[in-house]
This record gives sequence, structure tokens and C-alpha cells, in this order.
Amino acid sequence: MKEILRYTALAFVAALFAACDKVPLLAPANSTITLSANALTVPTGGTVGLTAFVTEPSGTPVQNGTSVRFTTTLGTVSPPDTQTTNGIAVATFQAGASSGIAEIHAISGGATGTSSGTGTTTTTTNSVKISVGAAAVNAITLRANPSSVGPNGGSVELIASVVTENGAGMQNVPVTFNADQGTLTVQTVPTDVNGEARTVLTTAQKTSVTATAGTKTSSAVTVDLRVAPGVTVTCAPATGGAAASCANLQASSSNNTAAVNFTVTKGTGTSNLRDATIDFGDGTTQGLGTLAGGAVTVTHSYAGPTGSSPRGYTATVRATDVNNETTNVSTSLTITPRAVLTVELTVTPGDGIRPVTERFTANTTGGDIARFDWTFDPSHTATTTNNSTTHVYDDTHTAGVYAPTVTVTTTDGRTATGRVEFNLK
Repeated sequence: MKEILRYTALAFVAALFAACDKVPLLAPANSTITLSANALTVPTGGTVGLTAFVTEPSGTPVQNGTSVRFTTTLGTVSPPDTQTTNGIAVATFQAGASSGIAEIHAISGGATGTSSGTGTTTTTTNSVKISVGAAAVNAITLRANPSSVGPNGGSVELIASVVTENGAGMQNVPVTFNADQGTLTVQTVPTDVNGEARTVLTTAQKTSVTATAGTKTSSAVTVDLRVAPGVTVTCAPATGGAAASCANLQASSSNNTAAVNFTVTKGTGTSNLRDATIDFGDGTTQGLGTLAGGAVTVTHSYAGPTGSSPRGYTATVRATDVNNETTNVSTSLTITPRAVLTVELTVTPGDGIRPVTERFTANTTGGDIARFDWTFDPSHTATTTNNSTTHVYDDTHTAGVYAPTVTVTTTDGRTATGRVEFNLK
């Protein structure tokens, strides 16, 4: 009987020790836990390393194998329970898909954290707060590239930069762009590895744009509408006179051309020009420079019509400013045919009695005459550069009606003939 009791007592003691083996080892009362994280901001889906240092009241590390539990208000900690080595327990905080503030605590038996601060700013050494995703945004800045669009509208790239309190770029933070004009290719865009989010604005008006991430909104950025360079062109006859435009200019009788003056003026207050060129509309052009002086006048000669119908031209000025914006302005001109070449031949005294000296005069219109070819009768001719000459009709000439002629030739090769009749006795 005594033997049975002895074995029973031994079995109870063994069972008691086995049960004690399964109870976790916890920090003794008045121990201290100091929790730290290797980052206090993390993008959604990111991770942060946690370290809990547990010391006994004497300040020495707790016994190896002391169990420490981690809790969090957002995301998860893995493993949630771990054991110390030289007083240190490590775990990993895993942020989920939600943004916010994760408050993480480390707990072990009677251990506590020391407190500092007052009121709502009180902190304890056994807890840390990690900002997740948009909650970690400290500032957001916005820029447009380029900062303006052309006179007819265009597209610019919007770049938002999201940073933490220490200036590091934040990845995977949703950024929402807002524009008061135009359209955005995508309104909400997550940041990349550099903490930047990009979208494209297309607008034909001056536009104000902002970007928002978390509780932070950028300063407004203005995308301006550039103004086309302002130039005007006017046309006037180069010969002056009362004509105020280049409509119905008559070609010169001498060379079938018309000379005109073009005045090209840069508009007041317009952007500086890189260059300006005038295309005369007849296959020729001329550079005008930057019009820095405000206005330039150039003279150009146009060929007149070869037939009886007017000939039209359109001159176009193309101006390009320093922003690479371009303006085209035009003016038209019409050249009418030159005057028809005519010649009227007169004779003095005309009818008479031989011998007589007749004076012939050729009155011409419509050209510059190079020479006069005279035929007084079938046997007598002459050539002069003057429009007047004489011929003696003596007894060698028979009585009767004479019909002398003059053929005039212009400097550009045109000809016309005049004729006159008289009677000699």
C-alpha cells in the first residue's frame, strides 16, 4: 500500500512539472519594454521591422525565451508572439491595403513601457505609431511640363511628388488631380517608386490644377494659354500716289511689271519673334528678321499679265515667336494689263505742190520706244530714235497720193504701225 502511494505521488509531481513546461515564460512585474520600428512610414502593402527590448527592474535583459506579444490597430504583425534572445524580440509589421495610423504595442507579463509627454501627446516606450499609405503623406507638390499650351490648346504632363516628413518619396499612394478646365487622361493615379504620380491634361483654356494625396493638397498650378505672335502686313504701290492699296495696279508699259511696298508690323505687347519671312506668292521669299524695331518695309516687283486678263498674287508673312508659336497673315494684289501700244502719225504741211519738205511726227502711248522705222515711199526709208523726222518730196517724186508709215519698236520688243495720207501735185 505504501508503495502504491509513493508511485502516485511521483506521478503527480511529474504531471505538475509537465504542465509548468507548457506555460509561457513572461516578463516579471515592473519590467520595461522598449519597442522600436525601423520606419515610421510605409506604403500600403509594405513592411516594417519591429524590435522589442525587454529588461527586468534591475535593468538586465529578461531571461531568454521570455514571450512577447505584438498587437496592432491596422495591418498585421508576424509572428504575433515571439521569444526573446538577450532581451530582444523581433517581428515584422505588414501593412494592408488600407491607409491610416497603425498603433502597435508589445506586451509581456507584468512589463510596462515608460511614459513621456502630456495629454494627447503622451507616448509610451512599449508602443509605436506607423503611418500607412496616404496617412504618411507630409507634403505634395505639383508641376506641369510644359507650363503652357499653344493658342489653339494642347496637352501638358502633370507630375505630383508625394513625400514623407523626412522628404522621402512615397510609393503606391493614390493621388487625385483636379482641373477647372480641360480633361485629364486619368484623375486618380498611384505614386511610383520615386513617389511621383503622373497624368496628362488636355485643354484649350487657361487652367488651374491641384493634386491631393491623403489629407494634403498641393498649391494650385496654372497652365497658361500662349498667345500667337501678332503681326500685320499691308501693301501699297511703290510709286506712291493716291492709291492706298494694291488692287488693280497697272503693269508698267516699259517692262510689264508693278513694284509694291509691303510693310510688316509686329503687334504691340506680342511675344518676341524668332524670325519672320514673307512669301511674295510668285515663288520668291525674303527674310524679315525678328522685327525688333517694330516694322519693316520691303519692295518687290511683280510680273504683269501676258494676256488681257488681270493677274493676282497673294503675299504671306509667316512669323514664329520664341515659344515656337506661328502666325500667318496675308494680303492680296491684282495687276491689270499694261496699256496697249499705239502710234498716231501726223504730217505737216501734208497736201502741197512739189518740191515740199514734209515733217512727220509719231505720237505713241503704251511703251518706251527704242526706235522709229520710217517708210516715206517705196524707195525711201529711214530709222531714228526720235519721234519726228522730215523728208523732201521733189521732182523725182511723181504727183499723186502718198501714204507713208512709221513702225515703232518698244524696249521690250513690241511693235505698232502708224499711217498717214496726203496728196502732192
